[in-house]
Amino acid sequence: MNRVQLLFWLRSHWRQLLVTLGLLGLAWWAGQMFGNYYYLQQVNLLSSRLEEMQQRSNKLTTELNERLKQNDYLTAELAVEKSASQLLQKELKSEQQKLFDNRKELAFYQRIMSPEPQDSGVLIDSFTISNGAAPGNYRFNLVLIQQDQQRKFAKGTLELTVTGRQLDKKASQDLLKLAGFGKSDKAYSFKYFQIIEGEFSLPEGFNAEKVEVQLKVAGSRNNRIEKSFFWPNNQSGEILE
Repeated sequence: MNRVQLLFWLRSHWRQLLVTLGLLGLAWWAGQMFGNYYYLQQVNLLSSRLEEMQQRSNKLTTELNERLKQNDYLTAELAVEKSASQLLQKELKSEQQKLFDNRKELAFYQRIMSPEPQDSGVLIDSFTISNGAAPGNYRFNLVLIQQDQQRKFAKGTLELTVTGRQLDKKASQDLLKLAGFGKSDKAYSFKYFQIIEGEFSLPEGFNAEKVEVQLKVAGSRNNRIEKSFFWPNNQSGEILE
């Protein structure tokens, strides 16, 4: 089609062409309007979902903070209860120890004031071994009680012997000599009770097993008292008969 024919065709069909262009423009506008409406609908939907999720997140955050506060409160309460329980147990243990000590002291004085009749007139009440002031040293404590109803002076001499093994052989040591006691220090003379104590160290390689306490009582029909005590495994505290 040449230029003349094209012009002739446009003059013949210009109304139809305008209608077609109008329809195309209307269709484009309608498409734009529909696209904008759909876009706005999607935006509104997403905004609604975002707001809903934000509210849910805020609610969960609030609940979580509340749970954390409750957990902190319960943890603090449990810590206080545990501390109080430990303190109470400590106080109960302390009171029990005081009661034990009081009963022990009461029994001690009862034995002094109301002694049981014995021929010897002297009782070996207790013997203890504990750690000394210096490493490797030991401290002994021997308590003697007078059993004479007439309350005359209890007199006599004392021997303390540590028995055990050294170089896989039976051996013994004079405990009072190890503690620096002289011959005159082994004599006793008292009324009611006497405490004999001192500090000593064992020879190197000597493994103690027992302590033998021997008393010679002056003026008594049964003038010899003997009592043995096992050496404590923990090297501290009272050793047992």
